[in-house]
Amino acid sequence: MRKKIAYAFTAFLIAAVISPMGLMMHFSPAMAHSGITLSAWTWNPPTIDGTISDDEWRTAAKADFNITTPDGIYNATIYVMNDYENLYLAAKITDDDLGTDISTYDLFRFNFDNDHDGASEKGDDGLFCWSIPGLLYDVFNNETTGWPGDNQDGGTKDGFHAVSGDGIYNYFECFHPLDSADDAHDFSLKIGDTVGFCIFYYDNATYIGSWPSFPHPSNWHDIKIASPNIYQGDLVLSDNDIYTITGKFDINGSIIITENATLILKDALLNFTQTANFQFNITLRSATNGNPHLIADNATITTGGYFIKTSLYENSTAQINQLEATYANMWLELKDISSAEVANSNFLGIILYDSSTLNLTHSTLGAMHIYTTADVNIDNSSFSDIIVISNLNMKVQNSSITRLKIYSSTTQTLINELKPAMVTYWNYLENCSVIIDSGYAPNITLNDTQVDNWSFTFTNSQHIIVYLSELNELRLQGSSMASVYETHIKTVELYGSSRLNATDSKAHEALLSGSSTIWSVNSTAETDAQISDQAAIYVNWYLNVYVQDSLGQYVPDANVTVTCADGTKTASGKTNMYGWVRLTVLSFILNASNVYYQGPHNLTAVHGTHENSTTIDVNENTQATVILSDFIIPEFPSLLSIITVLAAATSLITAKFFKSKNTIERR
Repeated sequence: MRKKIAYAFTAFLIAAVISPMGLMMHFSPAMAHSGITLSAWTWNPPTIDGTISDDEWRTAAKADFNITTPDGIYNATIYVMNDYENLYLAAKITDDDLGTDISTYDLFRFNFDNDHDGASEKGDDGLFCWSIPGLLYDVFNNETTGWPGDNQDGGTKDGFHAVSGDGIYNYFECFHPLDSADDAHDFSLKIGDTVGFCIFYYDNATYIGSWPSFPHPSNWHDIKIASPNIYQGDLVLSDNDIYTITGKFDINGSIIITENATLILKDALLNFTQTANFQFNITLRSATNGNPHLIADNATITTGGYFIKTSLYENSTAQINQLEATYANMWLELKDISSAEVANSNFLGIILYDSSTLNLTHSTLGAMHIYTTADVNIDNSSFSDIIVISNLNMKVQNSSITRLKIYSSTTQTLINELKPAMVTYWNYLENCSVIIDSGYAPNITLNDTQVDNWSFTFTNSQHIIVYLSELNELRLQGSSMASVYETHIKTVELYGSSRLNATDSKAHEALLSGSSTIWSVNSTAETDAQISDQAAIYVNWYLNVYVQDSLGQYVPDANVTVTCADGTKTASGKTNMYGWVRLTVLSFILNASNVYYQGPHNLTAVHGTHENSTTIDVNENTQATVILSDFIIPEFPSLLSIITVLAAATSLITAKFFKSKNTIERR
């Protein structure tokens, strides 16, 4: 019952909406329109969310118009563009409120002349962009009851619209397929076709006016379905060429800048029509009598969602300001002795090789990879990853880094209390006491920079010590040796013949291959270790041993030994003055094929000729007591002897006291 009422009410509302213009839709046919024609191609469809952003609609054809009423003037702008599949329409109009219910609604309405014959007739398409949701959007002219929804007449609802308002303008965005399957209710358009249109606006549930005013066959406006204007093939610049691109430029190929040529992108939208990653590129190379230049100022590069690379070779240079790679899909690659100045830009990442130079400010990058010697200065920028594998000089200030990954080959490295934090000052070589010897290590300096995750990779490095730190990743390669204490590491990776000694530490996951080993003491991994080849993990726990004599007294200097089930000695030590010793006991060995438990363990305590043993499983930190039942510590007499000694001492003290007292009295 509710559905029937809703449909009836919607039908009534639409009939009311169209009634003010009903008499204007039945003129005799004409074969042309005398209004304006709007036509624009887009490679990047807008997001239909009711927000008309410059980036989304910058390539659209636009027309300003107004609707004059006795109460004032409504100023408006319409935006039109298309791609191979859809027609995209948007409009903004001065209106200080956006209706939110059926009595205050606002409506931006498009009527189309499907066959471009100058007559509004049965089957013509229409789009009703309501300010309230749930009402019919994709409609058609049936000449008898007005403009019902396609889906009310056996058709389909095709397209979508969204609306917003900011108290100054109301904004309308929509799209509609050029050629849907619903031929009975929708227009069918292809590249190069023209369709007539007119616009009506309703404010606060009241018809305001139309554009063009009182449309009739002689002054409909037109939309011509645009075709892509594409530069075919590679654009090659050479000699002293200077090539400037402004506005929208589509290219079905690469751009190659050689010798002393210059490419300038000024207020440009450069679109590569590639259909696969790295199909096209921008390359600066073959410097002769100068150097190739790239200058970008307020430019956007789009690639259909695929990755693209801008590569600078030899002594090429780039000056980039306000460059945005849509979907952050562009890599900037610097090689040889090339250099780049980058500011206020946003793209996927930068890769540096050789002796290249980069100055980067006020930019956002996915990643920066530095593989060889380079000079890098960064200010007020943010990164997902910085990966450094070289002897570079790098300074970062007033920035944020989600993951900082440092690769080095060192003789000694000490990492102490390194955790995610805002770093006031930190230098890798200084703060980590790095000794390079014949290896390599980056000279990284951080000033007032946030680092969320620290990662280190060591290759053939020795004497790596990590204290009280929190790392995202620790990777050992080649023959590296490291020890960690009271440290939490998300991922531990070992390759080659590397070895890690982990004490009182924790990892989320561990990956081992080759002949690498982990010797863990009171340390855990939150997930199962991934072990391959001949790699192995030796798991040890603490065993606290107390040795007592037959009276329960703790025995110092007792020799304690622990052997595995096969008789192999795994730990030994001597009790302290309190009769206690802590031992590190091998619990089990884990390799790629199995787990080899070393228990039950035999625990033996010896003091002189007195000895006793017990059996214990050490599968976690454990405490055990060994009693030497035939032994009493000779240095500590029995309780009766102690009482006798104390009584004698008391008598002696008392006697001396009274003797002293008597002597005083006689005086």
